[in-house]
Amino acid sequence: MDISILMENTILALLVGVFASYIGGALFRNNERVISGVIALVALSVALVNSWMMLPALMSGVQTIAAFGFLVLNVDLLGWIVAQTGLVLTLIVTLYSISYMDEDSGTSKFFPLLLLLITSVLGLVFGSDLFNLYVFFELLSITSFTLVAFRKKQWDPVEAGIKFLVMSSMGSAMILLGIALVYKDFGQLDLTTLYTLTSTGAVQQWWLPVALFTVGFGIKAAMFPLHTWLPDAHAEAPSGISAMLSGIVIEAGFFVMFRVLLAIGSTFPWGMMLVWFALLTMTAGNIMALTQSSMKRMLAYSSVAQMGYILLGVGIAVAYNAPAGGTGGIFHIVTHAFMKGLAFLCAGAFIHRLGSGKLDDMRGAGWKMPLTGAAFTIAVLSLAGVPPFSGFMSKLLIYQSGIQAGTALGWTAAFIAILNSVLSLGYYLPAVGTLYSRNPSAASSRAKESPFTMSFAIAILALITIYLGVMPDPVRSWVGQAFSALKGPF
Repeated sequence: MDISILMENTILALLVGVFASYIGGALFRNNERVISGVIALVALSVALVNSWMMLPALMSGVQTIAAFGFLVLNVDLLGWIVAQTGLVLTLIVTLYSISYMDEDSGTSKFFPLLLLLITSVLGLVFGSDLFNLYVFFELLSITSFTLVAFRKKQWDPVEAGIKFLVMSSMGSAMILLGIALVYKDFGQLDLTTLYTLTSTGAVQQWWLPVALFTVGFGIKAAMFPLHTWLPDAHAEAPSGISAMLSGIVIEAGFFVMFRVLLAIGSTFPWGMMLVWFALLTMTAGNIMALTQSSMKRMLAYSSVAQMGYILLGVGIAVAYNAPAGGTGGIFHIVTHAFMKGLAFLCAGAFIHRLGSGKLDDMRGAGWKMPLTGAAFTIAVLSLAGVPPFSGFMSKLLIYQSGIQAGTALGWTAAFIAILNSVLSLGYYLPAVGTLYSRNPSAASSRAKESPFTMSFAIAILALITIYLGVMPDPVRSWVGQAFSALKGPF
């Protein structure tokens, strides 16, 4: 089937799902959560099947299409991998949330917003010009903010949402100013055309736009020190949304920044900039995670640290022409989506049963909730880069890229990355030890395993995390092929 038709079907399935999910929930108020959630599951399944069918055509290169006759998209294998990761994660989060949101009202709005969020991610990873990227970036910001503050009757989620909104708005303003400067200097917003113009030597005009784009997209990507919205947002959002924020939203922010920087070409030293940001981000994230007493806040700071690994791999690949770094960095987007999504869904399951997110209140909960406890252990060991889980396979490529660079900075960066993985065990292992304490808290002594749909979603993510560690190919080989085929932004 033609790739243009498949892309249109993917987007249509999600948009129709938005309206159908809302209307279905609104018409059947007594069962709005189940009706709305099931319709969203169907829409996501249809979108996922159509998206998957694009793979054979994308193996041969970029496909430029005009979806619905007006939306120009450059569909390539690299963007497809990120989009497919987001669709799978959203499907699993939707399944999980059908039971998890059982005490929340207004769920006929929750699932449509989730569908709009992943629609904006598709627009970001396939967008071909700066204006369309800005539009989809704004859609991502609006849906993310609304979902963070979804429990509007409680002050803490609203406060976290407002903080996120303010910082995201500042980032959006910087991005818009950067776009205006690019258009003033080049008269173009198409990324491929900008790459051609820059290759002729107009690099000096990029300094200010690059600074604006780095800060603007860096806020969404939770790069240190632009990460300050993330701990509150992750801690107060519904756990499924925490999984989406860490699993695909911050990665989408980085991916768009990466696309824009690629349009500048290699004559601008942005690869080295990413390396330094990476070392700061991973180290600061791990140090801050060490001091947390809340499981979700600990995982939030862990997400900051994990973003450092993505930045490091891609930065070394660009700065030193080390192909393992590009493959490792993008592959870490995939592995992080699933292992961090798994960690947050497990955290949500504990909170759902115990009524508390404090680690001390979870003492002994692993014995009462064996599936959730085992899955959480898999997730954090994978995040720490322990074999044979998926995090080890992506981090190994990033370590190799530092050695491949053959420079003092490359070797030092690889060493610091390894040290940070060891440092992360300083908060992951105590958390696991707390879950399996022989001195259970009062809350955990009454706990029981999660409802079926939540447990099923957790089990799927655990299996994916193990599978990508034991059998990283073909995903790893697809990432390598996609990264090596990049010419400019596509």
